[in-house]
Amino acid sequence: MTETLTPREEFQPDYSAYHWQIIDLKRISYAEALELQQQTWNAVQEGGDHVLYLLEHNPVITMGRRTDPEHLLRSRSELKEDGIELFKVDRGGSATYHGPGQLVGYVICKSSRMGGIHTLVKRILNIITETIQSFGVPATIDEDNPGVWTETEVPRKLAAVGMSNTHGITMHGFAINVDLPLSGFSAIVPCGLTLPVTTMAIETGKHLQVDDVKTRLIEILKEDFKQEY
Repeated sequence: MTETLTPREEFQPDYSAYHWQIIDLKRISYAEALELQQQTWNAVQEGGDHVLYLLEHNPVITMGRRTDPEHLLRSRSELKEDGIELFKVDRGGSATYHGPGQLVGYVICKSSRMGGIHTLVKRILNIITETIQSFGVPATIDEDNPGVWTETEVPRKLAAVGMSNTHGITMHGFAINVDLPLSGFSAIVPCGLTLPVTTMAIETGKHLQVDDVKTRLIEILKEDFKQEY
């Protein structure tokens, strides 16, 4: 399946034997994306290219390894009535919501080639922060509450990161709230925290296109990934 996908961008850092493919999946169901990630994980394990998938999801709640049952505030049947799917997944973090208007990125790579999993997560957080700031939104990383937040008296969450690192190969990734209704987050305690969630559109006071944020993120990511850690 991965062989039929055309990369939007392809590059190879000077220090690495691995190419990176950046593939734009547009809008895709969570089940399809999860299957594609697993196929790509298998390919990377066998020496294939590193891949970043960029996409939007149909409405879905995912529950990571640290999800407390109390973080889900509505029943599966209630979610289904509202057209929201529910998945338990093997990634870090707690519950989160994905939907149209949110930029999702899935990173499948050998983490050791990127400085290790903790360094990779820090790099991704820095890339997201710089991307958001480039649209005029003051944003910062909170070490105690992982993610990217507004620089306000009461921080509001703009982006989340949650990954797995099985046998040294990553899956899952990040989500940036570009311009989406926040009603889906009312079904959960987002990331297990009681702090509010926001979007880039709310913070700028104007509508934003996911494709514009995607293009800027790719530019910043390619510059960062050229550096060896």
